[in-house]
Amino acid sequence: MIARTNSRCSSKPPRTSQLRYPSPRAPKKSIRRSHLQKARRAIACTCLCVSLSASQEIEYRTLPELIDAGSQALVRGDFHHAAHAFNSIRHNYATEPIWLEGELPAKILPLAGFASHKANLQSEAIVALESYLENYAAEQDSQIFARYTLASSLLLNEQTAEARQTFAELRKLAGNSPFRDLASLREAQLSEPSRAIEILQEVVAAPNSQRLATYARLRLIQLQLESENVEDARIHLLNTTWPETSMPELATLTFLATQVADQLIDENPSEALEAYRLVSPKGLLIDAQERRINQLQERYRNLAPALRTEQSMWSEQFRQSIQQLQFQLETLRESPDYGPAIDLRKARCFARLNRPLEAWILLQPIAISQNPLAREAHLEWISNARSMRAWNQAARIAQSFLNAYPEDQDIPKILLWIALSQIEQENYSEAIQTLQALVEREPAPDIAAAAHYYQGYCYFRLKDSLLAIAAFQECQGAAPDTPVAQQALIWTGICHFTTNQLEKAIASFVAIKQNPLARFLHPEALFREATCYFALGELERAYTLSETWLENYKLHPREADLYFLQGDILSEQNKVDAAIAAYAAVETDDAELEFLALEKRCELLLYTNRNEQARRLLTAYRSKQAVSPLHIGAYTQLLAQCLPIHVAQEELAKAVNNYGNDPQAKGIVELIHQLESPPELPEAPSPLASRILVAAIHAHRAAGEQTPAKLKALQLASRFKIEDLPPEALAEAGFALNEIESLEAPPYFFRILQTYPESYYTSKALLGLAQHHSNRSSYQEALAYLLQVPVDDIDTLSLKLDLETKLEQHLNAEKTASAILSDPQAKPSHKAKALQALGHVAQQNGRNQEAYAYYQRIFTLYRGETDQVAEAYLKCIQILESDKRFEDAQQVASEFLAQNDMQKHPSYQEVQDRFERTAVELPATAKPAAL
Repeated sequence: MIARTNSRCSSKPPRTSQLRYPSPRAPKKSIRRSHLQKARRAIACTCLCVSLSASQEIEYRTLPELIDAGSQALVRGDFHHAAHAFNSIRHNYATEPIWLEGELPAKILPLAGFASHKANLQSEAIVALESYLENYAAEQDSQIFARYTLASSLLLNEQTAEARQTFAELRKLAGNSPFRDLASLREAQLSEPSRAIEILQEVVAAPNSQRLATYARLRLIQLQLESENVEDARIHLLNTTWPETSMPELATLTFLATQVADQLIDENPSEALEAYRLVSPKGLLIDAQERRINQLQERYRNLAPALRTEQSMWSEQFRQSIQQLQFQLETLRESPDYGPAIDLRKARCFARLNRPLEAWILLQPIAISQNPLAREAHLEWISNARSMRAWNQAARIAQSFLNAYPEDQDIPKILLWIALSQIEQENYSEAIQTLQALVEREPAPDIAAAAHYYQGYCYFRLKDSLLAIAAFQECQGAAPDTPVAQQALIWTGICHFTTNQLEKAIASFVAIKQNPLARFLHPEALFREATCYFALGELERAYTLSETWLENYKLHPREADLYFLQGDILSEQNKVDAAIAAYAAVETDDAELEFLALEKRCELLLYTNRNEQARRLLTAYRSKQAVSPLHIGAYTQLLAQCLPIHVAQEELAKAVNNYGNDPQAKGIVELIHQLESPPELPEAPSPLASRILVAAIHAHRAAGEQTPAKLKALQLASRFKIEDLPPEALAEAGFALNEIESLEAPPYFFRILQTYPESYYTSKALLGLAQHHSNRSSYQEALAYLLQVPVDDIDTLSLKLDLETKLEQHLNAEKTASAILSDPQAKPSHKAKALQALGHVAQQNGRNQEAYAYYQRIFTLYRGETDQVAEAYLKCIQILESDKRFEDAQQVASEFLAQNDMQKHPSYQEVQDRFERTAVELPATAKPAAL
C-alpha cells in the first residue's frame, strides 16, 4: 500500500487500520473534454502541493476519515484542524481519478477555502477558492459564498486591489441576494471616498437587506461628512425614518446625528434640532445595546446549528456585529454623560427658532447643576430670559450667576445684561448704579463704552441732559472708533436738541456726518440736522438739507419721515401745494405716520377750500382700511369739515355710536361736544355713558362751573366700575379723588398705565400718582413718578418744582423753574412760583443780589399772585436787612404796607414788625414818619 504525504512530517509509524484505499466510485465510461480540461487546470494549480519532497509528511488517514474529521472540526469551529483535513484531501488526491473524474473538488475546495480562511491560512484559502471558482462552481449560491470568502482572504493577505475587484464581481453576481449588499459594503470600504459614496448610494436606494442598508446609510453619512458634503449627509440622515427601537447601530447613529446637527445649528437650527432628536440618551443607549446584544446572541444560538456551509458567512457577520456592539457598550459605559451637552445644543436651536420657553426648560437644570457646562448654560439662560422680555427673571438669573461665579471673566457682560433688564423695566436709577459697578471693574474698552452709553441713555430718560451728555462723552473716550461711540455722539445731539440748545445739537450731527467711521449714521445725522434748522426757523436751510438727504438716501427707512418733515417745512413757508405733495409722498407701514400725513394733507386742503378733494382722500382711506379707534376722533372731525352740516352731524353721531363703547377710541369726548344735540346720559353704565359724563364735566369747566364739574367727576368713581371706564374717564375720576385726598385714587391711574400704556393719558396718570404721594408728603415717591413722564406739560413742571424745592434739590429746581419761565403755556401763577423757587435757590447759595432780582420780578410783574407777592416782599426785606441796608428795607416794607389788598394777608404783621425794628437801626435824620 502506498501512503499519502502531507506537508508536515510525522514520527509515528503508520497504523494498519489507516492503510487502506478509499472506495472510489466507478469511473464513467467517457469523460467529457471540458471536464478533462478543468481537471488539468486543477492539477496545474495543485501540482506544487502534491509533489513529494523531504519536507512533506505522510498522511495515513483515508479519504472518508479526512472528510469526517474536517466536517466535525468545522462544526466545532476548529477551523485549523478542518483546514488541515480538507487541504490534505486537496493535496493528496488532486491527481487521482476520484478527484479528476468525480464531484469531490466541487465539495472539498469550498470547504478547504473557508476553513483555511478562518484558520488564517490565507494563501491556502486563495488557491482553493480560485480553483473552485475557475473550474467547479456551478450553483450560484456556492459561487457567491466562495467568492465572498476569496475576497475576504485576499484582503487579509494584503492583496487589496484583488480583494476590491473580487467584491465588485460578487456584487454583480449576487443579484437580489443580501450578499450583494454585503459585497457592496466591503467594496466601499476598499474604494476611494467618491467611488465608495456611489456604491453605498446604490445600496441605500434599493436595498436587499434592510440591516445592511442601515450599515450602508450610516457609512454613507460618515463619508459625506468627511467630504464636507453636509447637505447630502443631512438628506440621508433626516429624509428617511430610522428604526431606532430595534437597530443595533444606535451608538453610530447618535454620533453621526450629533456631527450633522453641529454643522447645521447656525444656518438651519430647525433641521439641527431634528438631528439632535436622533441622539439617544446614554442610559437608553446602554439599555438598547444590551438588549440588542442579547437578541443577536439568542438568534445566533438558534440559527447556528441549521446554517449550511455557504451560510456560515452570516454566522461570522453575527459574531462581528456582537463584538462591535460589545465594544461600543464598554465605550459608552466608560464615557461621560453627553446628555447635558446635547440639551444645551437643543436649547440653542430653540432660541434661534424663537421658541425661548423650550430653551429655558432645557437650560435651567444644566445651569443649576454641577455639570462642567453649567456656566455656559447659565449665560445662555440669561440671554434666553432677556429674549423672552422677562426682565425681572433675567436680572434675577444674572444675579445668581454673579453669586456663583464672582470672579468670572464675563462678570462685566453679566452686569451689562442686568442693567439692560433694568432699563427695559424703566428702572433707570438702578440701571445707572449697576452700570457704575461695571465701570469700576475696569472692563475691556468696548464693554466700558457700552456701559457709559447706557448710562447716558438712563440719564436722558431721567431728563438729566447734563449727566447724559457727560456719559455719552465718556463712551466716546472709552472706544472712539466703535459704532457705539458714534451712536453716543448722535445721542449727545439729541440731548442738546431736547434742551433747546439747537446750535450744539447741529454741531454734534455735523461731526457725525464728517466721520467716515460713522457712515451708517450719516442719514440719521443729516435728518436730525434738518430738523434742528426747522426748529430754529431756518426753513430754507432745513429744506435744502432735506433735498440733499433725498438725493443721497433714497429708499432709506427714514424716507417717509423725511417727506413728512418736508411737508412741515413747506407748510410753514405757506407753500401749500408743495406741502400737500410732500405729505402725499409719505409711504410707510407705520400706521401712525401714515394717518398723520393724511391728516396734515387734509388740513391744508381744507385751509385752501378744497373740501371735495379732502373728502375723497378721507373716504378712500376709510374704504381701504377700517379707521383705527386711535384715530377716529381726528378722522371724523376732518370729515365733518368736508361735509354739509346735516351730513357732518350724521357722521359725528355715527362715530360716537360706533366707537363710543370702545375704550381704546380717542377723541370721542370732543366729537360729543360738536354734536348739536348731545346724547342723553344712559342709565346703564358703559364706556359711552362715562364719556358723555366727561363731556359734561368739560362743559362745566369751560363755563367756570367748578363745583358741578367736581361732582360729576366723582360720579365717575361712584357709579361706574373701574374696568368699564375709558382712559379719559379714569383720569377725571382719579383727579377728582385726589382733590378730596382719597386713598382710592391710585387704582384709576394704575389702570391707565396698565391698560392704555401708549395713550395720551399716560402722562396724566403719572402726574395723578405724583399728586397723590405729594398730598401724603411722600415727596421722593412723588418725584419718581414725575420723572417717568415722557413729555412735561406745565402742570407736571409746576409740581416737580414744588417737590424739588421741598427735597432741597436746588440744581434740579433751578432747571425746572427755567423751563417753566420759557413754557408758553405757563400762567402767571406758574411763573411767580418759578421765580420764587429761583430766588430761594440763589439765596441758599449766597447769591443775595440775584435772589433779590428774582423776588423783585414777582411783585413787579405778577401782583395778582397774592401769596407769592407777599413772600417776595418779605424775602427782599430780609435780604436788605442781612446786608445792613436798613433804609432800603424800610422803603420796601413801606411799599408793602401801603397796599390795601395786603392788609389781611398773614405776612402783613411780620412786615410791620420788621418795619418797626429796622427803624431803630436808622440815623435820626433818616427815620421815616410813623405810618
